[in-house]
Amino acid sequence: MGPDFQPDVPLGEVLLYGILNPATIIVAFMLGQRADDKSKIMIAGFGGAVAGSALLYIVTLLRLWDAPTLGRAVAGVFIVSLVAGFVYAAIGYATKGWTGGQK
Repeated sequence: MGPDFQPDVPLGEVLLYGILNPATIIVAFMLGQRADDKSKIMIAGFGGAVAGSALLYIVTLLRLWDAPTLGRAVAGVFIVSLVAGFVYAAIGYATKGWTGGQK
């Protein structure tokens, strides 16, 4: 028995909201720049995913964009944001020497 997909939740939009969420990008990148060890990149990615999910919750609460339909898929958005947050945090960690951060 396969997963039961809900037809009113577009998976493409779930991926886009997870990957291109501005809160996820900003928080994960900034926390990645402040990380002093590579193992803290995972914590920075998690923080970015939480910030992105909180932003989606606020947007859903205020009924902006078409987020009310994505409010049902917030767990999927969180998982996508978590993976994307790891990438953004790793980019922040890698570029902190170029942007004036300490290595």
